[in-house]
Amino acid sequence: MRVRGQNKDAEVARVCVVTAAYNAAATICESIESVQQQTLADWEMIVVSDCSTDGTDDLVRRYAAEDPRIRLLRQNTNIGAGACRNLAIASTNSTFVAILDADDIACRHRLERQVDELDNFQHLVATASQLLEFGDWGGPVLSAWPMTLAGIRSRQRKNKIPIPHPSTVFRRDALIAVGGYDVLCRRSEDHALFLKLRDAQVSCTPEPLVYYRTTRPIGLRYTIREGRYGRFAEDRVLRGMETPVPAKSPRTLAIDARSTIGWLRRRYRERSQLTVEVRGTYDSEPLLKDT
Repeated sequence: MRVRGQNKDAEVARVCVVTAAYNAAATICESIESVQQQTLADWEMIVVSDCSTDGTDDLVRRYAAEDPRIRLLRQNTNIGAGACRNLAIASTNSTFVAILDADDIACRHRLERQVDELDNFQHLVATASQLLEFGDWGGPVLSAWPMTLAGIRSRQRKNKIPIPHPSTVFRRDALIAVGGYDVLCRRSEDHALFLKLRDAQVSCTPEPLVYYRTTRPIGLRYTIREGRYGRFAEDRVLRGMETPVPAKSPRTLAIDARSTIGWLRRRYRERSQLTVEVRGTYDSEPLLKDT
């Protein structure tokens, strides 16, 4: 396998893979091994365990003992995924920060492709890729995020997440400049972050570079809660409101109604989707160790 970008003498990796993990023992090994098998070797990985109790920490320590590029930051209280990522961002000096959730899998060319994208287009603050969604329900199903500048800008103007957060690589200095993730957004922290970056130029490439584990069907109660936290994120970022948690108000019913409509549309779309055969000249399969 061709390994690109390895620099044994470098003290700072070009890209830091940031993983917030809470009770992820069932999936964290796949995530770590997918990073270890990247074609770009100039990386470090920081896993922040958010007070896990299921053996996640021990698993990460085993990998870290054999691979010095992997670090574990253990939290003794549960602080949320956004706060965990902030700790990792503050603990690295890498130029780029790659998000990888603790139950997702990176395709082996992910870091190489995305670092090249940011190197070649200096005006970009972040880049993402299409996702291959999978889970106990089946898959993979190829996502359909907008890839044109007009499509991405349209979502930014509508205060929507413009590119898929699970496959995003950010410039670290851009994250530092906006203060990172909002730690009060225990949910929809990705939405709040992209609202802070709503004037920035970002891209989404067609090649799927992350296997994104999802649950289908998603629960209505979960969707309603996400909708309330989404509005909470908008209140904090766009309106400067200082409420510490999503507050109930007369408009909550309208928010819940929109969430319910969105949930119904998603259920219909997911029922009509079939597992897709991924075609192309790229290698979209993660290369994991034999077990």
